[in-house]
Parts: sequence; C-alpha cells; structure tokens
Amino acid sequence: MTGLKLILTTYSTAFTVSGGGESELVQVAEILKASGVHVDIYGIGSRPLSFYDGIIHFSVHADGHAILREAAVRSKRIFLWPNVWWLGPISASEIERIQGITRVAHKLLFKSKAELDNFTQYIRVPSEKIEILPTCVSNRFLAPADKDLLSTVSNSSEFALCLGLIEPVKNQLQTIRALNDLHLDGLFVGGARDEDYYRQCVAEAHPGIVFLPFVQPCSALLRSIIANSRVMVEPSIDPPGRSSLEGAIMQKPLVMSDGPWQREHFGDGVWYASAESAHAIAGAISSALNDPGRDAKVAATYDRVMACHSASVIGPQIAALLARESI
Repeated sequence: MTGLKLILTTYSTAFTVSGGGESELVQVAEILKASGVHVDIYGIGSRPLSFYDGIIHFSVHADGHAILREAAVRSKRIFLWPNVWWLGPISASEIERIQGITRVAHKLLFKSKAELDNFTQYIRVPSEKIEILPTCVSNRFLAPADKDLLSTVSNSSEFALCLGLIEPVKNQLQTIRALNDLHLDGLFVGGARDEDYYRQCVAEAHPGIVFLPFVQPCSALLRSIIANSRVMVEPSIDPPGRSSLEGAIMQKPLVMSDGPWQREHFGDGVWYASAESAHAIAGAISSALNDPGRDAKVAATYDRVMACHSASVIGPQIAALLARESI
C-alpha cells in the first residue's frame, strides 16, 4: 500500500442519468485500489473529508464547485479531471467560472493531448499544473467473456454494437439509418438522455435493432455483449471515449468518426466515417466486416491500446503521480 488516501467526487446531479461518467469513476477507483491507493467514491459509504489526503474531482460542472471549496478550505490536494469536450465556443462567464475552479486545483489531469488542446483553447492553465494520464482500461476486459450471458437480456446475434447514452451528440440516428441500409441488426446499450431523440431512433429502427438500458461498467454482462458483437460502431460528434478502448482490448473492429482524439488513440487502426452521413457510416461498417486485412488491423489496435491504456501499465503511473504530488 502507498498509504495515500483519496476520495473521488463529481457534481451532484451527475448520475440522474447513468452514463460514461459513472464508468469513469468506477474504473479509476478500481485501478487506483489495485495500485495500493485507498480510494472511496463520495457518498454514504465515504469517510469525512478530513480523513483523505486529497480529492480527485471529475468535471468542471457548476454543481461541483461546493465540494471543491470545502476541499480548498481544508487544504486538501485537489486533482481536477475536467472530463469536458467543447464542440464550439463557450461564453465569457463560463470561461471565468471555470478559470476560478482551475485556480484552486493543484493539478489538472487530462486523458489525452487532444483533450488538453480542446480545454486550453478557452481556459488558461499554467504548464506546471498540467498532467496527461492516458485513459486506463480495467483488466476485467482481458478476462474470458461468458458469451451466454447476452441471452438473458437479448436474442440478438450477428449485430453491430453501439454503447452510450442515446442523445444527438452520440449520433445514434445516423448509425441506425446506416444499419437499415445494410439490413444489419444492431444493439444499442445505454438508455436515453434525450427522450425525443430516443423516440425518433426507435421509430426509424428496423425490427432487428434492439435498445437496452444502462449496463453496469466492467460487468460480466457488458463484456458478454461486446464479445458477441461483430463490430462496434460509435461515429459520435464528440470523441467516443472509453468504450471504444474497451472494444479495442476485446479485439473488436471499430467504426468511428474522424478527429484528433480518435487519431491520437487509434491512428489508422479503425474504420473512419463522416458523422453526418449514414451512407458513409454504412460503408465503414461494411469495410470493417469485410476488409481482408481486418484481423491484422484489429490485432495491431489491440497491441497499441494495451501498451498505452492497460491498467497494468497506467495504474501504477497514476498512483505514483498522485502520491508524489500529495506530499
């Protein structure tokens, strides 16, 4: 054990709809515990703030400012994990508010250079406060999957998989239109953030497209779903994030939109498509399924992600950084 004690926090309304943020907290906690750090997620089971050496706060949402003020008053080390990706300019008042949050942070943690660049185009951060820590994927995704578990929630087979909350920025509607064109079954897992958009997705989906609610991060069921899929499709408008790395570690071909985050993580190892075009997405899915070099491409992507994002590699590095900066 390192002797380091940390609490993971986020803004108060983060889990009114479960999504990628919950997976983030769960996996970071798991990875740090495996590296000898005492970690609690803020809630009824956590200890008083005085018990901890510092906090890792996920998000720059306004609702999270109160816990940061409490930590600052108690002179706790604050590691701010912004977890934000802006698709366009933000207001001057928002810049000022977030700038204030960054001032109380000891370090700002970014999961990629692309994320750092996106953040610092609007927010000034002293270079000595910046750390890039690649996204760490749980070793549970390396364990053999029980493929029979899928049958407990769906009869789908030979399907394309799309993970994530259903909302316009995730672009599921264009994916559905692409699957309709291909007459390919699909499984959409994650529930809905935008009910109107969800209803439109359901209305346009052919009968072989199934919608499932949120599935627990890292769970045996989630791994079974990924293992049974033929291809993972996430041509979102923002970066696809952790789920695409999980798919890569489970050696699935990946279809996604192009962008700096995607290129930083996957290079030419995935199949890219324009997010705006269902026809382009359909073409990328078809290529991912039928490319003669698919297996080699998938294997190379697996090697790349394992080297850069495996918990065994990154977990100890994160723990060492936090321990060093908490002294």
